[in-house]
Amino acid sequence: MSAPKLGGFNALILAGGRGTRLGGEGKAEIVLHGQRLVDRVVAAARKVGAQRVVVLGPQSAGSKADAVIREDPPFAGPLAAISAGLGELIGSENSEWSMVLACDLQRPLAVATALINNFGQRAADGLLLVDAEGHTQWLAGIYRTSALASVCEELGENLVNAPVRRALNQLQLARVPVLDEISKDIDTPQALESARQNERKAMAQHLPPEALNDWLEAATKELGLDPGEVDIATVLDVAKHVAHEVARPAAPLSTFLLGLAMGSGKGNLSGLSEQLVSRAHLWAEEHPEGTD
Repeated sequence: MSAPKLGGFNALILAGGRGTRLGGEGKAEIVLHGQRLVDRVVAAARKVGAQRVVVLGPQSAGSKADAVIREDPPFAGPLAAISAGLGELIGSENSEWSMVLACDLQRPLAVATALINNFGQRAADGLLLVDAEGHTQWLAGIYRTSALASVCEELGENLVNAPVRRALNQLQLARVPVLDEISKDIDTPQALESARQNERKAMAQHLPPEALNDWLEAATKELGLDPGEVDIATVLDVAKHVAHEVARPAAPLSTFLLGLAMGSGKGNLSGLSEQLVSRAHLWAEEHPEGTD
C-alpha cells in the first residue's frame, strides 16, 4: 500500500537519547553509510511519503527535518519527546496519522516501508512492528495522532520517563511481524560494529571503473564485441541509480536491457543511459515504498 492511500501523514523521529550504552555518544550523530543515523531516518520517512518530519532531540540533530523539538526537561524519555512533538503536528495538514521512528534503526527505509505496506492491516489506533523473537517495536509504528495525544495527556505529571510499553499497550494496535534484519537497531557497541562491518563489506563490492578494464577486454573478446564501444563508468552509473531507486536485482536486468536497446539501434549509450536513469527516478516517485 502506498503513502497516498494512507491519506497523508507526518513523522516523529526520536533522537534525544543519551546513548549511554554506546559510551555516551549521542545516537543521532553516529555515522553509518556516510550519513548520520538521524538523517537516514528522516530521509526514509520522507521517501515513504511523510509530509512533515519533526526530530525530537537537540537542535543539531534536526538539520534535515522540518522542525526540531526538545522535550522539557531534556532526556525525559520517549513519551515526553512524543508529547512535545505532537504539539507541532496536531492541527496541521495530514495530522490524523503519525509515524514514530527511533533514530537508531539500521534499516530505516525497510522499517518505514513495512509500516506503509501493511497500513491496511491497522487496528483502530494504528500498527507497529514485532521482531522475529516477538519483541514489540514501540518506536517503529504508525499511530493515530489523537490516540497518542490522549495517552500523553492522561499521564500528566507522570509523563517524564514513563514506560513506553505500559502507556502505548492500552491502544488498539495491529502487530506486524518482520525479520530481525529489518527491525535491528543500534543500541550497543556490538550492534554498531556489526552495522559498520556490513557497511565495509558493501563498500568492498564496489570497484572503480578502471578496475574492470581487464575483464572488459576478456569479456568483449569472448563475445566478439568492440571494447571501445563500452563506457564502463556510464554503465555502472545506470546500475547504481536503478539499484537505489528501484531495487538491487533491477540493476543487472536494466544494464542487459540497455545493451539490447543499443544492439537494436534504439540509440547510443549516453542517450539511452540518461533515459533509464530518468525513468528510475520517476519510478521512485511512483513507488514510495522503495527499497533499503
